[in-house]
Amino acid sequence: MVEIPSFDMPFAARLSPHVDRVRQRTKAWVRDMGMLNGVPWTEAFYDAADYGGFGPLTHPTASLEDLQHLNDWHTWGWYVSDAFGNGFVRPRNVAGGKAYTARLKSMLTGAPVLPANPAETGLADLLSRSTLDDEDREHLTEFMDALVWELHNTAQGRVPDPVDLVEMRRHTIATNLSAKLARKSVHAELPAELLRNSTMRALVDSFGDVPALRHEIVGFDRFYASGGSTTSAVLAVRQFFDCELQQAVNIVADLIAARLRQISSIFGELPALAVEFDLDDEAKAGLHRYVEALKSWLAGELLWTQGSGRYSFSPTPTRRSFHAPSGLGTAAVFVH
Repeated sequence: MVEIPSFDMPFAARLSPHVDRVRQRTKAWVRDMGMLNGVPWTEAFYDAADYGGFGPLTHPTASLEDLQHLNDWHTWGWYVSDAFGNGFVRPRNVAGGKAYTARLKSMLTGAPVLPANPAETGLADLLSRSTLDDEDREHLTEFMDALVWELHNTAQGRVPDPVDLVEMRRHTIATNLSAKLARKSVHAELPAELLRNSTMRALVDSFGDVPALRHEIVGFDRFYASGGSTTSAVLAVRQFFDCELQQAVNIVADLIAARLRQISSIFGELPALAVEFDLDDEAKAGLHRYVEALKSWLAGELLWTQGSGRYSFSPTPTRRSFHAPSGLGTAAVFVH
């Protein structure tokens, strides 16, 4: 077993006052979509993982209505990732995995698809009450293509190059969509040309790398050590540097810390960027809200990961309460 390093977080986590209602609403939705049928989620596993508590920590200032909708999207993404890993990556079923994602992608285009599994049922429901633009569809397609990429690597017994892995992991955790949801949750309307700027793109990339790489450390024993997947940053670093497993874990942890430093550095550059793009007062305020939303998302995601049983589930789990957080970056959590 790998030793999980401590993860510092320079930003403060906050908890939505709507957490209890969102948890109840999300579980009811998950049950209605058929996601608690035992594969890959049992009710006990779902409760231990606390997917219903993810959104209240990552979008702490969102309204109840917005938060319920956001959390459904996040929970659907978690379900698809778990179902795909259990149903296709672990058994190396490439044909099945490609067919599974092809049907989901066809639903994004508006093709008539009669839902045949909980992932399709959930997506159909979300699409019926969401307004997606072409960019949203592109991000969701990238997410599903990245799942197939991981499946291909695992089926071939291939450990990807570390650089390739980091880039693709941004897609498997839907980095671009998560950043956009964070921005929308605080109603930060920003010019498209600003969002396309290289500095803003670097911010989003680093934002996605932090949780993506951390999940590969905390989930290593559960998902990778057992041979469930070869697409692991820890395995990639160990192979690339020809080092011991724990040393590889520490290198990945150092990379996470470096990404957080880069994020803080980019935040410091944004006032000058606002001047460069001649943002008016409203846009500057939106940029500030976006920055605060990203900080809250990163701190909240870490707190969720530390309390979730997704990576350490046992038949009789004891989920840690988010009402008594501790550790660096959690001092500003407000309780409900």
